[in-house]
Amino acid sequence: MSEIIYEKKDGIGWITLNRPEELNAINDAMLAGLDEAFAAAEPDLEVKVVVVKGAGQAFSVGQDLSGVDTFEVLSEPGENLTIKRRMEAERRRNRRWEYIFNLAKPTIAQVHGYCLGTGCYLAMVCDITIASEDALFGDPLLRMGLLPHMPLWTWLIGIKKTKELLYTGRYMDAIEAEQFGLINKAVPRDKLEEEVTRLATGISLLPGDGLAPCKDAINSVMEARGLGEAWRFTNNMQLVMQQRTKEAGEFNFFKVRDKKGLKTAIAERDALFKQLYEET
Repeated sequence: MSEIIYEKKDGIGWITLNRPEELNAINDAMLAGLDEAFAAAEPDLEVKVVVVKGAGQAFSVGQDLSGVDTFEVLSEPGENLTIKRRMEAERRRNRRWEYIFNLAKPTIAQVHGYCLGTGCYLAMVCDITIASEDALFGDPLLRMGLLPHMPLWTWLIGIKKTKELLYTGRYMDAIEAEQFGLINKAVPRDKLEEEVTRLATGISLLPGDGLAPCKDAINSVMEARGLGEAWRFTNNMQLVMQQRTKEAGEFNFFKVRDKKGLKTAIAERDALFKQLYEET
């Protein structure tokens, strides 16, 4: 089974995350499939707009934390890697997000269920995000002692809200996400596909050679405000976080995972926070 399905119809390119049994947890193979799908859609003159969605019960729970086929998506602390190799991995990750963000075609994220971590990053770098009312957004990386490395948080929802979400790792529901500008619109689950198709069809009626420079002009405003430098800064800070030594009493996600299993590690990671945040 292919981790990514790419289809095109009536001027729309459809990219589907296709690991439904794993709630579309993103591993290296899925990233490679995403690269291929976007690379196929971008030069195709028949495709005016690209939609990214998830098969099954969620858009994506985020990066695959199993440690199998996951170096590209999440380099683990404690791995015996040179700084050069770590830096290369960080740069590849950020270059991918920049590439999708600046793709020469409009992009839409069609989100339902969980949209966390790397899955949330994928939705954020799309131009427009439409979500079902049951969607949950967030990034629990800091709970594992890792750095959330998506600078778009601050641009999309503001400094105050970004600090609140990343400091706690709590999840934001679709109604709150729409209120703060993380998504464009929240709709009932049974209306999601219809709403996205209508939006994508409307975009597809416009001239492609007009859509591309319009997108570039909009994105250039964010570049002028320092977005490019923010991508680079997170590369360096991620290296610092990965090489730091755990302090006494800190939760060590990867140690617990390797000893007790992934489900136990996730449960222990979130246990204390469940008392504070119902949506976690």
